[in-house]
Amino acid sequence: MVRQLSALLFFFATLSIGMMQAQELTLEATAVFSTRCAGSSTGMVVLETSGGTAPVVISTNLNLTTLQAGNYQFLATDSLGATATVDVVILDHPGICGCVYPGAFNYTTEAEIDNGSCVFAADPSCLGDIVPDGVVGTNDLLQLLSEFGQFCN
Repeated sequence: MVRQLSALLFFFATLSIGMMQAQELTLEATAVFSTRCAGSSTGMVVLETSGGTAPVVISTNLNLTTLQAGNYQFLATDSLGATATVDVVILDHPGICGCVYPGAFNYTTEAEIDNGSCVFAADPSCLGDIVPDGVVGTNDLLQLLSEFGQFCN
């Protein structure tokens, strides 16, 4: 009985020492990026946790690579219920995005920052090639019809 009690006390002493040595759960924003263009959803944040007891879950329903400008708070919870939060501010870049290449079909004179939306003809003599694949065909007609009736800015 004494031997069992001694083993039990050793187990609880070891358990409490291990629990005292567990590091506090922390949540950190290791990289924060402003939006690329005014009013866009191009802000990003990279979150990392340390300490705590695995598994650690960061609770969010947001895509961390498509954030609008604003204030955000993120929460992490470990398996023992410990929590950590971090506040993040995504700034709005004042630039106007669009196609900045004059040779593109959708060139925007007001654009200051290229957003990768430029559409070029594969062959300048073949202006009907809306989907730049080198052929004026069904895909071009479908693209035109899908845009038919839309107002252009």
